[in-house]
Amino acid sequence: MSETITTTLRPEEQLTPERVQSMLRISPHIEGAAGIEVASVSAEPVGTGQMATSVRLTLDYASAPAGAPRTVVAKVPSTDEASLAMAAGTNAYGREVAFYRELAPQIGAAVPRCHFGEVAGSGTDFVLLLEDLAPARSVDQREGGSVDEVAAVLRHTADLHGRFWGRADAGWLPVQHVWGALAGQIPAITEAWLDRFGRYVDADLHDVIRELGGVAPIWLSTLERPRTVWHGDLRLDNVLFDARRGTSDAVIVDWQSAASGPGTTDVSYLIGTSLAPTDRRENEKSLVADYHQRLTSHDAVGDYSLDECWLDYRSQALYALVLTLPVSMGVQPTERGDAMFGAMATRAAGHVRDLDTVGALRGMQS
Repeated sequence: MSETITTTLRPEEQLTPERVQSMLRISPHIEGAAGIEVASVSAEPVGTGQMATSVRLTLDYASAPAGAPRTVVAKVPSTDEASLAMAAGTNAYGREVAFYRELAPQIGAAVPRCHFGEVAGSGTDFVLLLEDLAPARSVDQREGGSVDEVAAVLRHTADLHGRFWGRADAGWLPVQHVWGALAGQIPAITEAWLDRFGRYVDADLHDVIRELGGVAPIWLSTLERPRTVWHGDLRLDNVLFDARRGTSDAVIVDWQSAASGPGTTDVSYLIGTSLAPTDRRENEKSLVADYHQRLTSHDAVGDYSLDECWLDYRSQALYALVLTLPVSMGVQPTERGDAMFGAMATRAAGHVRDLDTVGALRGMQS
């Protein structure tokens, strides 16, 4: 079955009762789903994503089993041409649909349940119908989060990495070519990026941004070790806290960047972009140690030492900048989005400087 989306239509025009009904009837999470009859659907925007559009659908049923959801969240393509081009270039929509179809069932409550997922055509026509996690609490990326919030996310992240350690072998997971292409853009866009976002970044960190293009090729060489499934955009905007009426401490959403690579990429990205510098400096060693302890409780991880984990954590701090610069220049400008990218880049550049990430990368290369 194919339930693809036409990007020229608004979500409320795309997601008709008939289409939503056909999606829900094959949901693996609804007992008796084949008997669902949807009478009407109303849509309202939800979330702050720029790569895709998310809407909450309120459903009125003519007939439904007891477990049928009254609301779901639908993800459909962005209507912005730049965002669509970025999604096509990175296979973002196909990647997220594949994640929910193939990997999410092995992860459990740390991710939303997926009722339906389909991608077609050029890779820019897709739809996901996901569990509505409301009521849940979100944290504004621009403001940053607490150490306890980051620690909660890292517990789930360690289990994700441990579960797939050494078996991130799905054909769609490797993305070295994507990161190579993104990193290759950096020398050409650095000054334009500083013109647009530099006002958000402390002036004494501009040199870290300018150095990025020269060291990114060394970072690219680290992506072969150790390999697991990573989220790829593990920041506070992509986490819902106290979800499912408080029964889930943290649920990780937006899997458009799911890939294979070093697990510490997620760890460094989350800590570096989420915590105020003082909180990060005071707590990052204990956060990494707790992550490592939980990670190595999974038998597949073997003898991966804390010293190795810390060195990988230092080297992967560069990822936040490799991702943020080209992506922020490739999506639709918004006041909130620009401020969010600027805040992330400020924290990430400070992280790179504090950890001497450049020195760590050069030392790993020698």
